[in-house]
Amino acid sequence: MLRISRTIAGIYVLATIVLTVVTVVFGPVGWSPLPLPTAASPIRIDFAVSSEKEAWLRSAIERFARTNPTINGRAVEVRMRVAGSRDLITSIERDGYQPTVVSPASELQLAELRQWRAELLREPAQPLAFTPLVALMREALDTERIANPWQLWQRQLPDQINNVRIGISSPAKSNGGLQSVIVLAAQYHQTNSLTIEQARDAGLRDWLRQLNEHVAGWPDSTGTLTTDFVIQPGAYDIITTYENLALQTFRRGEGRGLRVRVYYPAATIVSDHPYAILTAPWVDNAEREAARLLRDFLLSPAEQTIAMREYGFRPANPQVTIDLDDQASLFGRYRDYGLQLDLAAQLATPSPEVIVTLVTTWQSATER
Repeated sequence: MLRISRTIAGIYVLATIVLTVVTVVFGPVGWSPLPLPTAASPIRIDFAVSSEKEAWLRSAIERFARTNPTINGRAVEVRMRVAGSRDLITSIERDGYQPTVVSPASELQLAELRQWRAELLREPAQPLAFTPLVALMREALDTERIANPWQLWQRQLPDQINNVRIGISSPAKSNGGLQSVIVLAAQYHQTNSLTIEQARDAGLRDWLRQLNEHVAGWPDSTGTLTTDFVIQPGAYDIITTYENLALQTFRRGEGRGLRVRVYYPAATIVSDHPYAILTAPWVDNAEREAARLLRDFLLSPAEQTIAMREYGFRPANPQVTIDLDDQASLFGRYRDYGLQLDLAAQLATPSPEVIVTLVTTWQSATER
């Protein structure tokens, strides 16, 4: 009896081994007594990014992937969607877009999202980098007597403005355009903190209507505006843009005969590029943990140094500093093009109500 039992057991073990080998070589054949383990599904981060930092973040995500990031044995994958800052928020509010992380150019856009659905922003956002609003001006015959283009935009527009082509991105579509109109309105009212009454002021609306006659274009994207400034010499003499894009413009202009300098307003406004992990029904705990892993990577000294040296962002990590003697850095290479590390003053961040009112005033003045 014992011999028969051993024979049956041996046959069963042999059959199990044969079936396992067949399954490995040829795939499953009928019922298998030893099902093979399957790999855990990856954790995917849907990363909504404003367009002016696309170049840095695409390269950063490639470096992040090379570290083989995992959470509890599950691989982390990042999918990036790029759009204008205001369009990113609108796509969540109106179109049902469901990202894991949203990173517009500025806290201005998060304030708008917070007003609409505050529960999505329970986890505090962290800045990824900083960049102030600036103006770029070509060195040409029509601009040689303009000491600083920001001085053109006074309550009484000077005659010099008639001879130059100005480009400002749309405040209804882009963060750069919105910040530009905020600075212009603050200069008009001679204040560092705009109110709703000032934003809807009839005098400001009439002034914007006059300014509109001298603006050659209000494109949807600050990045597009800056690119056109470089590759289409006749398009604009002066544009408003971000400091990091200005630094990249200097690099792109090498060999093109582009003579251009950067200028700062008396009181500027700084984009902080917040990284906001959404507390939303479509974001689970594993995705939030993966998003924090990506955030920590982007804020690491090594990654912040790349963002500063190669893409012209001011670092958010205090361990990284700008060295104007570093010729490998955009800041060091173009220090003599009007760069100004110390900002004299910054404007207060307007409330969402002021922003909506200001954009409405601009639309009324320009019919856009």
